[in-house]
Amino acid sequence: MCPRPYKSGKRQTSAAETRVRILEALRKLLANESSPSELSMEAVAREADISRLTIYYQFKSRSGLLEALYDHLANRGNMRQMSEAFREPNPRTALEKMIRTFVQFWASDPVVIRRLRAMSSLDTEIGDGIRARDFRRVYAANEILRRMNKHPREKTEPQNSSVAEILAMLTSFETYDALSRAGQSNDAITEILLKLAHATIVS
Repeated sequence: MCPRPYKSGKRQTSAAETRVRILEALRKLLANESSPSELSMEAVAREADISRLTIYYQFKSRSGLLEALYDHLANRGNMRQMSEAFREPNPRTALEKMIRTFVQFWASDPVVIRRLRAMSSLDTEIGDGIRARDFRRVYAANEILRRMNKHPREKTEPQNSSVAEILAMLTSFETYDALSRAGQSNDAITEILLKLAHATIVS
């Protein structure tokens, strides 16, 4: 009997475990506010107790590692629930699901997300990744508004792009963080954002 499939499966499992180990090492570095302000491959390798070559083997480059980190954080924060918002036939309910999903995501790892966003102004690779993901919120808001304008029971006055940008701002980490630091609970933040979003749409 050929043992290759079994060995191949073990290698794949080991590679997946190493990948998660590296991403968790990077996440822990970001969560530790006393760690260096620059994310180097050397620092991640030390934290994960592996070689830099292993990181390059897994992610090819620093930008590849950062892209994987954003996906890792999204999985931890259950961002896959956004697919439910897009499948929701009622656009107003879809907007509510979008807001609840983002509040849950921001709340999942606020220290790490706050630090990444702070570093984005000085680190081009981080900045590019953050901006790309911020644009997805504008796209999601635009899509929901488009569906709302076509829905017979939810139709409002034609919306312009500034409304989508306002909704993206309301669902941003900066808005969540400001309300959270002011002592608002996640449930309270969600309700505040829902009221502001509905007021924005009907104004």
